[in-house]
Formats: sequence, structure tokens, C-alpha cells
Amino acid sequence: MTGAAGALVARIGPWIELVRLPAVFSTWSNIIAAHLIATAGSPHWRLLPLQLGISTCLYWAGMILNDCFDQDIDRVERPERPLPSGRIQPRAAWTAGFGLLAGGALLGAVAGPGPFLISGLLAAAVLAYDAGLKHGPLGPPSMALCRWLNWLLGLSAGLVLLPELLLALPVFLYTLAVTLLSQAETQSGNLGAVRRASIALAAALAAALALYPLGILHDPYALALTAVAGALLLRRLLRLQQDPTAARVRASVGFMLLCMVPLDALLLGGDGQRLAAAALLLLLLPSWVLVWRVQVT
Repeated sequence: MTGAAGALVARIGPWIELVRLPAVFSTWSNIIAAHLIATAGSPHWRLLPLQLGISTCLYWAGMILNDCFDQDIDRVERPERPLPSGRIQPRAAWTAGFGLLAGGALLGAVAGPGPFLISGLLAAAVLAYDAGLKHGPLGPPSMALCRWLNWLLGLSAGLVLLPELLLALPVFLYTLAVTLLSQAETQSGNLGAVRRASIALAAALAAALALYPLGILHDPYALALTAVAGALLLRRLLRLQQDPTAARVRASVGFMLLCMVPLDALLLGGDGQRLAAAALLLLLLPSWVLVWRVQVT
């Protein structure tokens, strides 16, 4: 039994690492928060699991194809990753990546016209990012676009109009900040990347706070928590500028990825759904447990 269990772990362990399993809970929090806002706290129980399935398929596809397209780079910069280390064969990874893209599109078709349209756009954005945009100036905004579309996927439980597009703007800017910061993960002293990330994070905070005078969000407690949490996180990045070593940057990127869940909770709380926002934070538990074993960046 022990030998069988060990063999199973040996087989699935590299795949868990390849898809960065701890980070998937942040995509779920995107969907759940947006879905609850779109439905005024009355979930569509047929649609929500489909939206979660679409998000999971496309996120995992993006993670797998990211490493497929980056095999040559990872052999130099991250030889311990599953593909360059030989723990997963490239052919299997390519098949899984495109299979998950197709699976996400199929679930989108089942979910309905709105989710199908957004899932198609999201799949295209994921593939465009992985296939080459990530290595150019459009890399960070294209990654942010993927998260923005993931939020819109959750919002597709209702009408997606201008207020909904603006509601997802803090998520876009926050993801932009994380992606800009990740550019300094493999090279110490990249002060420019840390500064650009700080500016994007400040813009994300400003966008989140602006949703209140616009009348899109309204809960005063969530407003106060957003201001405090945003200021503390921005302080962390400003202090990182004093010593932007690759190790410290990686730690901050991982921390900010996990903080996507509290960001979603703050947006949901801003809609007045305090209990649901508090419950959403439970998604941090599996993330924290797994992040000690699996690299998320």
C-alpha cells in the first residue's frame, strides 16, 4: 500500500507542480465573487460549477502551455521544473495543455452564450500570452487581460455592462502589478520592475476605492479595509525597492498571488455581502497548505 501510494505521488506530483496547484484557488475566488455579485447573492447552482470548471481548465491549460513554450528558457533558468528535468514528457504536456483548452471551450458551450463567448476570448488570450506575448512589452497587460476575463466569466451569470467592466478593473491592475513584479524573479537588482509594479499596485488601489463614489460598491467597512490592506501591500513593495533580490521578489510574487483571494473578498464585501466575503477567505487555507510544497510562480 505504501509503495502504491508512493508511486501515485511520484506520478501526479510533477503535474501538481506544473499547474501550480495552490494558485488555482485564486481563480475560483474570482469566479465565486463575481458570480455572487452578478446574482445579488443568489447563486445559479447549475451555472456556477460550470464557470468554475471553465476557469480551472483554462488556468491549468495556461500553466502547462506556459512551460511547454518556455522549455529552452527553463533549461537554463529553472532546470528543476517538471519539463526540463524530464519528470514530464513534452508530448504529454502539450496534449494536456491543448486538451484543457478544448475542455474549457466545451464547458463554455454548455454554460450558455455569455460564458461561451467569454471563455473563448479567455482561451485565446491565454494562448496568445503563452505563445509569445509574455516575452514582449504586451506580456504584463495580456496576463492582466486573462484575469480580467476570468472575472467577467463569473460576472456572465448576469448582464455584463459598463459597471461590471469597471468592477473588474482593480483585478486587471492588480494582476498587472504581480506580472510586472515577476519580471524581477530570476535577476536580482531589477529595480525598474519593482517600481513599475508599485505604480500598477497604486493604480489598482485607486481603482478599487473609486468604485465607491461611482456607486458600484457601497459597504463602508469594505472601503476601509480596502484602503488599509492596499496601503500595507503597497508599503511592502516600496520596501522591496531597497533590496530587490530575486529571492525576496519571488516571495513577494507568491504572497501577492495568494492575496488575490482577499482582493476578491473585499470586492464582494463592498457589494454588501459580508458573510459571503468572509467565507470566501476560506480558499486561503488550501492555498497556504499547498504553497509550502508547490511553487506558485
